[in-house]
Amino acid sequence: MPTDPWSEVKPTVRGKMGGWWQRFLRRRQQAEHDWIYGTQPKSTVPLRQPPPAPKRPTVVFTAVLPSAVPHAEFTATCTVAWEAIGETTHAKPESIARSDIERRAAEILAKGQVTHCEQLQHKLEAELGYVTKLEDARIAVQLVEIELTCTDESRAATELFQELQRRRLVRGWDRDLKLDELRHLKDDILSDPAMATVWWLQNNDNQVDQAVEMSAKLRKLAQIMTENDERSTTDTVASLVDRFVDRLPDGARWRLLSNLAEVFSHYGSPDLASELPELDGGGGQHRPRPAHSE
Repeated sequence: MPTDPWSEVKPTVRGKMGGWWQRFLRRRQQAEHDWIYGTQPKSTVPLRQPPPAPKRPTVVFTAVLPSAVPHAEFTATCTVAWEAIGETTHAKPESIARSDIERRAAEILAKGQVTHCEQLQHKLEAELGYVTKLEDARIAVQLVEIELTCTDESRAATELFQELQRRRLVRGWDRDLKLDELRHLKDDILSDPAMATVWWLQNNDNQVDQAVEMSAKLRKLAQIMTENDERSTTDTVASLVDRFVDRLPDGARWRLLSNLAEVFSHYGSPDLASELPELDGGGGQHRPRPAHSE
């Protein structure tokens, strides 16, 4: 008894050969038929197409639009579609559509340059390609297509403008660098006799003997550098307060110093309040203010 339960239904070698022979005959008959009558196209099921969108009226125009560079202009060829969204009373709604697209395109191009026509064209198509409803005119407008070009004169003017801007920027950087060096030399080196001496030694091959002879001149130079220097804001305020206190009568001066001591203590500086001179209320004599106990 065979152990394979599928042995009775498995195709035999003869059955396999018979199936192959039948398939070979069918393919041969089909090839002869195609050779005599031609290949028959396979039947296709037509797909249901969406209904075509209703055509909207369009207006094509050319406009000259300004750029960021004076006297360098874009030439824009625009195709604008428009559609009424209600009863409009305007005689030429296409003029409204053209004016709206032209105005918005001019706002974008006014910040660009004619050397970037391709990038700006994509930007206009991206921002103005949406349907925009103009409620006042009761129409909807959309930029369908735009082509930006420029004249050779506009391109040359823009390139010259860019070169001049680069030169101005580089000159500004160079000027600021020189001013910083001179300011550093005046404020940090020549105003201090010791720093001025070190600076002189560094620039004169460390000639110590001559540096000793130059020390008097360097001190004089430091005095000249600092005598006309503007005082800091703190020194100015301190000087003004000192002059103001000197002009006050004794009673008002005493009240001012008392208020100032309270301000110092309020802002966490009682040690400064203790150093203020204290005046008695009548005679106006100075006496040291007692230190606040911790």
